[in-house]
Amino acid sequence: MLSQRSLEAFRAVMRTGTVSGAAEELLISQPAASRLIRELEEKTGLRLFTRHGGRVAATHEAHEFWVEVERSFTGLRHIERAAQQIRSGQRATITIAAAPALAYTALPEAVARLQQRRPGFRAEFLSMTTLPVVRQVALRQCQIGFGVLTQHKLEIDVVKTGSLAYRFIAEAGHPLGDLDEVCSEDLAGLDFVGFVDSTMTGRLFDLHFARMRKPPVVRLRSYLSNVISALVIRGLGVGIVDPFTAEVHVRLGGVSRPWRGEERFDYSVIKPLGEKLSSECEGLVAVFEELADLHRD
Repeated sequence: MLSQRSLEAFRAVMRTGTVSGAAEELLISQPAASRLIRELEEKTGLRLFTRHGGRVAATHEAHEFWVEVERSFTGLRHIERAAQQIRSGQRATITIAAAPALAYTALPEAVARLQQRRPGFRAEFLSMTTLPVVRQVALRQCQIGFGVLTQHKLEIDVVKTGSLAYRFIAEAGHPLGDLDEVCSEDLAGLDFVGFVDSTMTGRLFDLHFARMRKPPVVRLRSYLSNVISALVIRGLGVGIVDPFTAEVHVRLGGVSRPWRGEERFDYSVIKPLGEKLSSECEGLVAVFEELADLHRD
């Protein structure tokens, strides 16, 4: 049977990159840390690290094993945190996983409104990329998830989906801010701040711009919509983002106009497979939809 201590030593080496760093983190001697790693390799039959003098390098097997170990420790931390919250009477009512575009914009407002209506409401937020949102919900680490559309429907239940128009954003005083709406022809040759192509929005607009005779010049890219907004406000280009981010962009002093195009910002709300939504989760979804309705065509 694998010992908890050897797994802790493995995690510490993966985090720090050295056995000495792991020993320091665990408050044990370096030989003791090395012994724990050897014990784990013997018990698992895996070669987790290659040794190069006084240094170690994680193997491919170690990285695969790390994923499973972290999943296990995440579950344990969740249990420990729950016990502590129950003891102190501060147990979170719900745990929420959310993609950054929603975690930084609409959801804080939704939680604030729900807390006004239900003073006892408590929530715990996890902001992460799309696949980890699905994973956290599928593993029942979170009771509800907000993100882009997902195809992982054998792992989770889709509670609700929605589609909203994108918005054009620019710095204050930008000439396109005088238009009633912005279309692709208006962007011809302009410096543009886009999403990385691993995102749904990035792929959508990369395809759109590829069809243009004179597309904008993508100078900068980011995964995060709030980073794109920050770059745009500083005059490094124009951008196209979801309406929630555009709303925040305007509050920060930027300009936003409707985007006239076929592309849509599609989102989904998900829950663990087969589970019933709690009344708190249902309330959060309802308030979120109220906010989304403000941006519907």
